[in-house]
This record gives sequence, structure tokens and C-alpha cells, in this order.
Amino acid sequence: IHWPMRTTSFEDTFNPKYFAAVDIPTTWKAMEGLYDSGKARAIGVSNFSSKKLSDLLAYARVPPAVDQVECHPGWQQTRLRALCRAKGVHLS
Repeated sequence: IHWPMRTTSFEDTFNPKYFAAVDIPTTWKAMEGLYDSGKARAIGVSNFSSKKLSDLLAYARVPPAVDQVECHPGWQQTRLRALCRAKGVHLS
């Protein structure tokens, strides 16, 4: 899952007034279905903070294999790296 976005209109999909809340648990459940069917060998997330990743891990039956984020000497993501290490999620 990478910045999931849902719109309420196809007229101007990049206009924030048409953005709708995204149901990440439902999206994740659908991805777990792809994993279970063998259509995906792994499922993961991108740009999830430690809070968002913790929330996901609370209900995920299949934990994400990876969280792809920006990480460098100027932004080391210390809490996120610790969480990923503790939960077995690869940080890329």
C-alpha cells in the first residue's frame, strides 16, 4: 500500500475536494487474499510511519514483508527501524 487514495468523482481526480477516506484494513485484507491465492509472493507498504505500521500489525493476518521509506543520515527513522526490527518487517 502506498499513499492509498480514493476519489468520489472521476471529473478531477487530483482535486482534494474529491478525496475520500481510505479504508486501509479493507485494502490490506484484499492484499492478504492475493497473497493467499499465490498471486503475490509478498505484500508490503510504503511510507508507513511507526504509528501507521503498528496499527496495521494489530489487525494484519499476514504482516507486511517490507516498509519502503525515505531513510538517510539526515532522517534516520530510529523508532520505525526499531519497530521493523522487532516485528520482522524489512525496512527498505
